[in-house]
Amino acid sequence: MGYTNDPGYGQGRHAIGKDSILVESAGEFAARLSAHFTSPGYTPPLLPAVALEVHALTKQPDVDAAKVVAVMRKDPMLAGRVLKIAQSAAFAPVGAMTSLQDAVVRLGLRNLSEIAWEVSLGMRVFRSQAYAEPMEIVRRHSTACAHLARMVSGFTSIASEYAFLCGLLHDIGMAAALIVLGEQKKTAGGFDPMLLAMALQQCHQEASAVVARLWKLPADIQLVLGHHHEVLIDGHVHPLAAVVALAEELTREAGLGIVLGGHNCDATTDTALAHARNALGFDRGRMEKLGQEAKRLLSTLDRGAASAAATGEARSKAQRSKR
Repeated sequence: MGYTNDPGYGQGRHAIGKDSILVESAGEFAARLSAHFTSPGYTPPLLPAVALEVHALTKQPDVDAAKVVAVMRKDPMLAGRVLKIAQSAAFAPVGAMTSLQDAVVRLGLRNLSEIAWEVSLGMRVFRSQAYAEPMEIVRRHSTACAHLARMVSGFTSIASEYAFLCGLLHDIGMAAALIVLGEQKKTAGGFDPMLLAMALQQCHQEASAVVARLWKLPADIQLVLGHHHEVLIDGHVHPLAAVVALAEELTREAGLGIVLGGHNCDATTDTALAHARNALGFDRGRMEKLGQEAKRLLSTLDRGAASAAATGEARSKAQRSKR
């Protein structure tokens, strides 16, 4: 359907239904989507419950690895993927390993939590048969942004506990919208890619915040997801929103932005980016260093989530030691 490089496609209005003469603008389309998300009957995609349980367990002091393994076994597909990652070269395995408990120990709790979220969302949430191509674009963008958000936080004094997760989930509203539209596609016909991009641009922040609230994620994550483009909340820059905004900009500069129908539907204004840089104390030299680190880190993502997680962890430690 030409979701990535057809700038002349679409005029910002769309006929609803194959035989209908009714048309709507991108703003009307976005308003209709927003109304769907805020309606009492809206049900978000199923939260990856096992990933959430693993995340909670890994935050407990002196957690028993056996408890983590017990939770992982509730989702055999996820457990299998985690075991495969632990067996990869990124974690320097020595000899054969078939035990999930050995995998948990080898990965480490922090890596395990992030990998569980990334794999779970990829298997359960970033999925749409009707909109497979744009959904894959959103998934790749979100995954890259997650790793870069953790990297950016490593250059600050901000605790990076939620940096990876906010980067991974910041555009969850876009994924949720594609799921909704995919469910409606049989009756509504196809959607013009340009119109779809424009509508997603207008409504996805609010949708991300709604999904986070319905998933009962921490309030701070809800705030960040709902303001990751503005970065200002009540007139003040939210540090974690600033981290996500800069990570997303680095992701776009690396060619992993969300471009549908030739339209960048996930851009942050120069003013907001300046607020983010100033709030985090990033001058031109620091931004150049971030760009270099981002290129190196993103190159590892092609080798799999495990490689990126291991590299990101090592670099975060190195960055902190430099400060």
